[in-house]
Amino acid sequence: MDDIHLILDGIVMSGKKVLATIIETEGSSYKKAGASMLFLENGDRLGVISGGCLEEDLAIRTDDVWVSGQAITVQYDLRSESDEGWGRGSGCNGIVTVLLEPVDDKLAADFAKVKKLLDDHIPVVLLKKIESEIEYLFVPFEGEPFGWWQGDVPFIEETAEKSGIIPGTSIFQCLVKPKPRLIVFGAGQDAQPLVSLAVKTGFKVVVCDWREALCTKKNFPDAHQLLLGFPRKLMRLLSFAHDDRVVIMTHDFQRDRELLDWILAENVSYIGVLGSKERTRRLLRQEEIPLPVYTPAGLSIGAVGAEEIAVSIVAQLIAECRSPSRNKLNVR
Repeated sequence: MDDIHLILDGIVMSGKKVLATIIETEGSSYKKAGASMLFLENGDRLGVISGGCLEEDLAIRTDDVWVSGQAITVQYDLRSESDEGWGRGSGCNGIVTVLLEPVDDKLAADFAKVKKLLDDHIPVVLLKKIESEIEYLFVPFEGEPFGWWQGDVPFIEETAEKSGIIPGTSIFQCLVKPKPRLIVFGAGQDAQPLVSLAVKTGFKVVVCDWREALCTKKNFPDAHQLLLGFPRKLMRLLSFAHDDRVVIMTHDFQRDRELLDWILAENVSYIGVLGSKERTRRLLRQEEIPLPVYTPAGLSIGAVGAEEIAVSIVAQLIAECRSPSRNKLNVR
């Protein structure tokens, strides 16, 4: 989902690095404020901030940043369709402002702290003073702020939708979120494309099943964790957060019922149940299907077969993640 997780893996690598961050947009753009990418000295790049129309120019400008050791901002007007403008063939119709900053040892060490917080499922708000000398502050939802910052900490806006320059200031704000966790109960063959696609789109995926021959690294090479056991054992192994997502697809009615009864009491944000609404009503022993249960799991796109069903489920998961109601901040 977010390139920041790729960047956090690469930012501790040796050699010079330049971090590019979209700090402001006006009109339409490929990505919005907060999107970032990392340029490495060896020519590698992690992440993207446009459909390919800005990256080459930014790569050239990184040389100036490496030589001077100073951050710069670059503004691209994508509205023009002339040969001289940046808009020709880009499919965009807006203005994008990008901050290019060198990654020194201090910033790299602080990003390593951010990675640890995200691995512990703790979101972090990033603040940057966009002035002649960049100051920055990471404000975790739990714990003390850290970074390089002088003066008072400004009020943090209430929604992640407002990522960008805080009105009336020169301070950029962005919410850095952990990878959303998807827990898949059921390791049948039809779960394989779901797990693979979910990982590729940015989810941290846990696969659970009691069948040792199915729940294997060979069948799920991309999964972050495999848990083996019947529901009662899994209850001892797993703890849930509210923003976890769950898909139940064991194809065993009694096991699905045990899982659904247990997970409904855990207050997770999404429970997708494979199968018809009628089957889910029988699992629930009631006619009304409560939120957050989605059944049949996935968007209604006429999906046929495991791969298409995986696409429909992941699309529904992304839509649920992107819901404005999920982007409320609660830092202080």
